[in-house]
Amino acid sequence: MTDPLAALKPSQWAQLKVLCWIASVDGDVATEERALLSKLSERLLPLEDPEDALASLQADPEAELDAWVAQLKTSDDRMAMVSMAFQMACSSQGPEDDGAINAAERVAYRRLLEALDLSDAQVQEAEWAARQALKETPALLDRLNQLLFGWGAWPSVAALEASGTSWL
Repeated sequence: MTDPLAALKPSQWAQLKVLCWIASVDGDVATEERALLSKLSERLLPLEDPEDALASLQADPEAELDAWVAQLKTSDDRMAMVSMAFQMACSSQGPEDDGAINAAERVAYRRLLEALDLSDAQVQEAEWAARQALKETPALLDRLNQLLFGWGAWPSVAALEASGTSWL
């Protein structure tokens, strides 16, 4: 059996791994987080079963965080990772949580920031952008698609063809 994640670029693979880790670090992948990860898997890997992709993404120990971050070669990739992780962590606030991010995800997010080794100004810029995006009405999935694929309001023809869809 082949790895369902093999078709991803290393940076996309790493970003999905980190997002999955952030979502599951509190011991519970919330319904919103699971749906988001499944939809991202469908879009990134249109020929794979999303459940197989999710299974490959989950159950990785934090010890691999440094290896995942090493796949994010550019400062832009790392800043995008901060923004996506911040948004993922804020997407599933429970009624018992006293802040925007639950305690376990807050610890994981801080660990990620240490591994990314960005300046305080870069982190603040990425978090500011994430907060602005969270205030907007588009779904988190749309914002993550923009970050992962560079899609604006409409994806490119190449991206649509790659995902198995076509223009109407």
